[in-house]
Amino acid sequence: METWSVDQVCSWLVEKNLGELVHRFQEEEVSGAALLALNDRMVQQLVKKIGHQAVLMDLIKKYKQKSQELKSPGETAPVTQAERNVRHILARNKALQWTKSYVLPEFPYDVKCMLAEQKCPDHSMRIRIIEFLQADMTKYLEGSLYPSTQQYNDVVNALLQAHPFLDEDGCGFFLWKRALKDRFKYVRRPIEDDEQVMRNKCKFGHRRGQTRKSLADIRFEIKTVQIKEEAVCLDPEVDEHINWFQQEYVKTEKDWREIDKRMSQTLEIRRKLIGGRTPLKDILKMFPFLQCPYQLFREFQLLTRTDIFKKTRHILESYSENILTSLSLVDNPIYIALQEKMEQHTDEDMLKHMKMTATCLLLPDVFGEDSSLFVIVNDKVQVSTPVLEVKNPFNMDVCEFSLYLEKERLTKVDDCITALAALIASFHVFGIECPRRLSQTLNFLETLIFDVHSPYSPSMKEKEKEVGFQHPVT
Repeated sequence: METWSVDQVCSWLVEKNLGELVHRFQEEEVSGAALLALNDRMVQQLVKKIGHQAVLMDLIKKYKQKSQELKSPGETAPVTQAERNVRHILARNKALQWTKSYVLPEFPYDVKCMLAEQKCPDHSMRIRIIEFLQADMTKYLEGSLYPSTQQYNDVVNALLQAHPFLDEDGCGFFLWKRALKDRFKYVRRPIEDDEQVMRNKCKFGHRRGQTRKSLADIRFEIKTVQIKEEAVCLDPEVDEHINWFQQEYVKTEKDWREIDKRMSQTLEIRRKLIGGRTPLKDILKMFPFLQCPYQLFREFQLLTRTDIFKKTRHILESYSENILTSLSLVDNPIYIALQEKMEQHTDEDMLKHMKMTATCLLLPDVFGEDSSLFVIVNDKVQVSTPVLEVKNPFNMDVCEFSLYLEKERLTKVDDCITALAALIASFHVFGIECPRRLSQTLNFLETLIFDVHSPYSPSMKEKEKEVGFQHPVT
C-alpha cells in the first residue's frame, strides 16, 4: 500500500464500498503513503460522514497491524534503528523541500503599501496579489502549471503567516487557495502534445482516439462534473441548509439569528458556486436570502470587512452638495427637476433626502459615463448588469427604489442610501465585472468605501476636484 498511486487508492476505496470518497481523495491527491499517514484529525477534515470516518480508520489500522505481523518473522534482515532514523530524515527533508525553498515574492510598491498598512485589499488588489503568487510559483516549479495540493497550501500559509490580517474571519485560507487555483486554471494552455496535459487527460478519461460525443451528452457531463467538482449536491449537510433556507424564506416571521449563522456556515460553498460561474438564478434559488439587502450587506462585510451601508451613507451626506454644484450638471433635466421640487419644500430632512437621491441619479454624468448602466428613472430596465430602477425620485410619498440583476428585480428598498449600497455590493457579492462605461463612477465610489488610493486618469482627477473629493489621510 505504501507505493500505491492515487488511482490505486481510489480503486481500493471502491472495493471497500467507500466509492463516495473517490472524488475527494483525487482532489487532495491521497496516495498510498499519504493514506497510511492520515491521523484522526486529517480523516475528519477529509471525510464528512462519521460512518465513513470510522470504517476508513479501521481499515487503515487493520492494514498496519497486518503489515507488522508479516514483518515480525525473522526471515528478512531486521531494520536497525539508525536505518529507520535515516529513512525518516530523508522522507521528512523531501516533504519540507518546497516549504524551505519558498519565500514570498517581492510585491509591487502599491501592494507593499497596502500590506504595510494592513488594509483589507479590494477586488483589483486581490487579483494583483494572486497574479504575482502564481507567477512566482511557476518560477519555483520550473515552468509547470500544475502545483500539488501541498504546494498550494504552503504558499497560502506563507502569505497568511506573513500578513495575518488577510485571514478574513477564519475563511481566508480557503478563499486565497481557491483564488490561486482558479488563476492557474486560467493560465494553463490547452497544448495537445504537452506531456503533463496528456497524462491528466488519460487519468480523467480523455484518451486519444475517443469518438466525438453528442451535444446533449457533453452538456450532461459538464453539469455532472460541476456538481461533483464542488461537492454541493453530494453533501447532505449543504442540502439540509439549502432546504432550510427555502422553507424559512417563505415564512412571515423569520429567525434572523439562525439565518445569519447558516449563511456564515455556507459562505465557502457560495463562493465556490459563484466563482464557478453558476447561473445567478440557481444561486438565488439555493440562497434566497441574498435578495434581502441586509444579507447582501452582511455578505459584503464577510468578504471585505467593510460596512457598506455606513460608508455609502457617509458618501452621500458628505459629497452631495459638491456633486450637485458641479458645472456639468447645470443643464441636466434631473438637476432642473430637483431645483423645482426643492422650491416647493422647506423641511430640512426632505431637502436632504432629495439631494442625496439626485446624487445617486447624477453621479455617472459627473464623470461623463453612461448613466443607463447605473440607474433607470421611470423607465424599463434593459441591461443585464446590476442597475437601479427609480420611480418618482423626488416624491417621498410614492418614491420607489429597486435593484435589478439580469433584467430581473432582485430586491426593493426604501431609500437611496440602501439602494446605492446594494448596487455596489452586488458587483462584489455576485462576482460581476464592472461595465467599462461605468468604471470611473464605481472606481470613485469604491475608493471612498475602501479608503484606498487608486490609479486615476487625469480627467478623473479633475472630476474629483470638481466634486470636492479628498483622499483619506493615512
